[in-house]
Amino acid sequence: MSEKNAESLHLSDRARLRSLAETGLLDTPERDALNRYARIATQALRAPVSLVSLVDDARQFFAAAQGLDAPWSEHRQTPLSHSFCQHVVNERSALVVEDARSDDRVCDNLAIEDLSVAAYAGVPLCDPEGNVLGSFCVIDDRPRRWTSDELTLLRLLADAVAEEIELARRTSLAEKAETDLAEINQEIAAAHQRAAEHNAAVMHDLRTPLQVVSVAVKSLAEHPSIRTSETLTKTIEMLGRNVQQAFKLVKVGAHPSSGDDLFQRVNVADLVGGVCKDLVSGTSKMLDLELEPAEAIADPTMIRRAVQNLFSNAMRFAENRIGVIVSCSDEVVRIVVEDDGEGLPREEDYQRVWELGRRFHTERSNTGLGLAVTRQLIQALGGSVRARPSSRGGARFELYLPEAPSKL
Repeated sequence: MSEKNAESLHLSDRARLRSLAETGLLDTPERDALNRYARIATQALRAPVSLVSLVDDARQFFAAAQGLDAPWSEHRQTPLSHSFCQHVVNERSALVVEDARSDDRVCDNLAIEDLSVAAYAGVPLCDPEGNVLGSFCVIDDRPRRWTSDELTLLRLLADAVAEEIELARRTSLAEKAETDLAEINQEIAAAHQRAAEHNAAVMHDLRTPLQVVSVAVKSLAEHPSIRTSETLTKTIEMLGRNVQQAFKLVKVGAHPSSGDDLFQRVNVADLVGGVCKDLVSGTSKMLDLELEPAEAIADPTMIRRAVQNLFSNAMRFAENRIGVIVSCSDEVVRIVVEDDGEGLPREEDYQRVWELGRRFHTERSNTGLGLAVTRQLIQALGGSVRARPSSRGGARFELYLPEAPSKL
């Protein structure tokens, strides 16, 4: 690699160019704070020109300038063919030139003729990561010996300029983040609106078949042969409860914003016990119930659906028995559903079981949505979920809900 190519590496460094772009200072109006430092430099150092020069890989842009003649004062930039500041960036150190025409580093630079640069002193402007974004410099139109005091003052001013540039960079990033967040929020709101409209249409289409089923269930319940059979009567009652639940789901789905209106004091033990008895009815599985009094403020339909998902899952995997517990302590209602099946293949699977679409027993699993939906329902009620191996041999799923406050 040639020396020239090695020197140009920092000029084209991606991290440096990204940081430079993040300042938001390129191709923007001059800032009073930066102009103030440029004025101080020209006056304190008695130099005709002072620049806050930001250098990318093709040009230098003057974020602030004092003393430049036209047309450069209007353009506020030059190509690198007219840039002494590029050397400050490439070498990552100050550049001090007393007589440009006799200095081998810059004697062929076009700024000598076009911008009347005879003497130059420039100090790096660095970001917090050490990238050199440009140079704070003073220029004289005659050869000049820069004193150590002058260079010390130039460095002090450059430190202050670098702080202003970093402040501009952070402000620009914050503004961009705010804009991006607003756009994301708009996209989310639009997506929610589309989903709500689609959901409402689907729920509307479900009303007719549900009404047919409801009429059929009522007709069956009134039939004399059904009334003479205790088993059939319980089955029809179970169907009726599930139809009513389906109607509630359709109502919430068609009008999502009305969901909060359905929150009420729920007797969790009675609700969970009823759901599990309905589902196990007519099967060969044995149900072990441990139900303690417990109440929560919630939409009963959401709790019912969550428990149905867990219990249906247990029905698929249990060998013989399913255990269900409702308890309450420390202002938390706990619902447990566990089985005596084979459980999940690995210990770490219990941490991932709530993920959307996650399936561990493909031959007996459905879509992998049930547990993910259950978690969403419980979290929407202000609760949490947990999964772990059961002492029965299978899997144990636990739902936690805030206990309803005591009645006044």
